[in-house]
Amino acid sequence: MRGLEVEQDDRVRWHLIGLGTEVDMHTAHWHGQTVLNSGRRTDVVELLPGTMITVDMIAKTPGNWLYHCHVADHVTAGMSTRWKVVPKQ
Repeated sequence: MRGLEVEQDDRVRWHLIGLGTEVDMHTAHWHGQTVLNSGRRTDVVELLPGTMITVDMIAKTPGNWLYHCHVADHVTAGMSTRWKVVPKQ
């Protein structure tokens, strides 16, 4: 996934979808930022197969950040990317 770039203090809405079978559980993790999920501030969101979650973020900290799944097999298979928060102009 390329081109994930936001400006500092942008409001970002992430739509997450869990696909696959009963063994395809995911833990989406944002480094350097947090999201609001059902009134709870966190940096990890659990996804079961066949589920959808929408979380909101205000991108506070500029930098080049890692976004990945914590499931070891998924990380090994490449389920990670970098995304950027650029300083506000």
